[in-house]
Amino acid sequence: MGSAFRCGPMVHTGYNPALVLLSIAIAVFASYAALDLGARVRRATEGPRWSWIAGAAIAMGGGIWAMHFVGMLAFEMGLPAAYDLKITLLSLVIAVGVTAGAFAWVAAKGTGIGSLLVAGPLMGVGVAAMHYTGMAAMRVAGNFAYDPAIVAVSVAIAVTAATAALWLAFRQNNVWQKLLAACVMGLAVAGMHYTGMAAATFTAQAAGAQPAHATVLGANQANLALSVAGVTFVILFLAMMAGSLDQRRTQRRLHVSEARFRSAVQAVRGVMWTADVNGNFIEEQPGWEAITGQAFDEYRGDGWLAAAHPDDRSIIEKGWAEAVRTGTPYIADQRLRSSDGIWRHYHVQTIPVRDPNGTIREWVGVHEDVTERHAYETALREARDDAEEASQAKSQFLANMSHELRTPLSAIIGYAELLLEEVEDGAAAEDLTVDIKKIEGNARHLLGLINDVLDLSKVESGKMDVYAETFDVANVVEDVVATAKTLAEKKGNRLVLEIAADAGSMNTDITKLRQILLNLLSNAAKFTQDGKITLTMTRQGEMALFRVSDTGIGMSPEQLERLFQRFSQADASTTRRFGGTGLGLALTKAFSAMLGGEVTVESRQNEGSTFTLRLPVVYAEPASAPAEVPSIAAQPPADMEVEPGKAVLVVDDDPAQRELMTRFLAREGFATLTAGDGETGLAMAKEMRPRAILLDVMMPGMDGWTVLSRLKADPDLAAIPVVMVTLVNERSLASSLGAVDYVPKPVRWEEFRQVMDRFRDEAGDVLVVDDDQDARDRVRHALERDGWTVAEAGNGQEALDKVAIAPPRVILLDLTMPVMDGFTFLHSLRERPGGRDIPVIVLSARALTPQDRQKLQSAVKVIAKGAVSLRDVAVDVRNAVN
Repeated sequence: MGSAFRCGPMVHTGYNPALVLLSIAIAVFASYAALDLGARVRRATEGPRWSWIAGAAIAMGGGIWAMHFVGMLAFEMGLPAAYDLKITLLSLVIAVGVTAGAFAWVAAKGTGIGSLLVAGPLMGVGVAAMHYTGMAAMRVAGNFAYDPAIVAVSVAIAVTAATAALWLAFRQNNVWQKLLAACVMGLAVAGMHYTGMAAATFTAQAAGAQPAHATVLGANQANLALSVAGVTFVILFLAMMAGSLDQRRTQRRLHVSEARFRSAVQAVRGVMWTADVNGNFIEEQPGWEAITGQAFDEYRGDGWLAAAHPDDRSIIEKGWAEAVRTGTPYIADQRLRSSDGIWRHYHVQTIPVRDPNGTIREWVGVHEDVTERHAYETALREARDDAEEASQAKSQFLANMSHELRTPLSAIIGYAELLLEEVEDGAAAEDLTVDIKKIEGNARHLLGLINDVLDLSKVESGKMDVYAETFDVANVVEDVVATAKTLAEKKGNRLVLEIAADAGSMNTDITKLRQILLNLLSNAAKFTQDGKITLTMTRQGEMALFRVSDTGIGMSPEQLERLFQRFSQADASTTRRFGGTGLGLALTKAFSAMLGGEVTVESRQNEGSTFTLRLPVVYAEPASAPAEVPSIAAQPPADMEVEPGKAVLVVDDDPAQRELMTRFLAREGFATLTAGDGETGLAMAKEMRPRAILLDVMMPGMDGWTVLSRLKADPDLAAIPVVMVTLVNERSLASSLGAVDYVPKPVRWEEFRQVMDRFRDEAGDVLVVDDDQDARDRVRHALERDGWTVAEAGNGQEALDKVAIAPPRVILLDLTMPVMDGFTFLHSLRERPGGRDIPVIVLSARALTPQDRQKLQSAVKVIAKGAVSLRDVAVDVRNAVN
């Protein structure tokens, strides 16, 4: 048996190299398994955590013991050796126990210095105890003793290796880091074992001494070493398999959770993306590509900023940089250009994803499309502001009207009281005449104010009638000027009348015309001092033009916006200085619309104003709409037939407006249908599928907003373009509800003609020539949204063939194409009869040389792909045609 005393000759020892390498391999493999299982301990919840701690302790402690045992079997000396089974099993229990205790301590307390200074020495001393207990189990025919200094070194190695093992096991490691750490740990454990073996000195009994290496390991001992190693490797392999299966299960749960989260993001019309620790896109982001249309090379790094609105770009860049610098969540609203070229509003929420040690690993963000919500909120704010402004205007009007009514009424009462006193005193009749005239004048002024209010009320309720009659224009205008001359001269103004020689006669409501002209002249006289007022009358075809110009105070652009609003003047200071109720111009605008015309104004502050009244020479009696079924209010040209998909549907409760619209559209070559209310309009839309709908807002029963909402909610009708034609100033609401355009009343016919141009039925309005099918699809989508019909060609030769069959109104041309490029096509087109008259817009990503630009001189515009939005391209197409 072993002893601490030496007797007999010292035994020379050595090692079996193969078993030494095997023992080191066991140590490395066990270390890797422990590191892998340690990661499970770090992420596991309270219940499964103890299972992983036990597995890691068995892997690490059992592996260390197996390494020790195989290392003992690798030890060669000239003495027969055996092992005490109980003490050997005790060494195994010590190894597993101290490892389990150390792992449990670190799992509970963390990997701080204080925790490692407790668990590391505990595990290291335990491993040393395991080693020397295993040595004590050795039975040899001799004695052995230990060198205390080397023993101390072996214990120090054990403590250091154990502390490092615990620190590495609970860190975040990738596969290569884990493999390197396992090699270091395995070599450290093996180093501790062989240092401990070096501390032992063996001496043989005198009778049993043999030369070193006189005998080799017997077959049974070699098989024992291999058996221990094999069992150890199997156990470690199973432990690692369990960790791998757990990892796969965790990844599956992660994928399911990510898919669920992405579905939730998509449910709120959003997309999710990830960025690196510096806030840059380094991987492909399908969601970002879907909403912006940018390719990966475009949004890589910080290229995604190019999709932001130019006005928002610097704010976004600074806010995002600050969030990345401080590691705080980033929440903001942004405007991004979508793949179809439209600016849309997004709500952005971004948070940093951190490692267990608190280091930011990446950023995860969500862009939620809130365009519709933003439009509704904007419309709501505008409606609220309009309501507040209307309330304020009405309050101001009531205050002004109170003053205007009380002033003449007070004068009437005062003069009446004076007359009574003078009559009682026996005054002569001629002495009473002056006061009676003053009473009459104030009474007439009061009656005029009341009539203005009543007239406006009738106009708003639709109960005012038009009485058309034929009269000589010159006589009426001269009579109006004679009436207004006194008003003008009171403030030192000169009133000038200029009538065209071909003024002739008109057929309209003479009373309303006189009132319009008197309102304009009295307005000019009120705001002009010692200046000139000019009334000019001319004719333009079937229209009569009346212009009232003055050299008065003029108006600012802000005042012009409020000019024709009911109950309001230019501003409060104007009311205080010049008086008035604000009804005159509101009545002027309403009367001109009733007579089928319009009134406009041009003005510059401190220089004067010009009001222009345009009226048809012959008043058109509004057609009465049938009670149930709408009819065609104006016959289309003889060569056109009203058939589904071809006519323009006019929905308006005002017969005069329907008549004006249908006459104008018929003159422009459109077939028309009319409806007098929303319900009838919906029925006509379902039956006839019109090419476009012109829709009023203020209608009895179902208003225009409701009609528009129902049209867009019906899949069969949603694609029909709707133009709002109304007095209501709600352009943003119209756009948010799906209207393609907005035309304010009274209609400016030239502007209205441009709006209607997009709905003309001309096959191949725009020819898109590009070899890239995706590019053609994007351009087609943008142009069709703007009302164009689009033909396509994949190369220049195909485009020439199509031009020969049906010349388009405009051509969008790429330059780099197979078969025939854009330069050759443009040259060939200009050589053909009629080819020089077709506008060509070049839309290409090619970098142009001066020579290239020389070849493209006949193109109306050259646009670099990606430099402008597709919406801007659609505007360029419209401008090229116009």
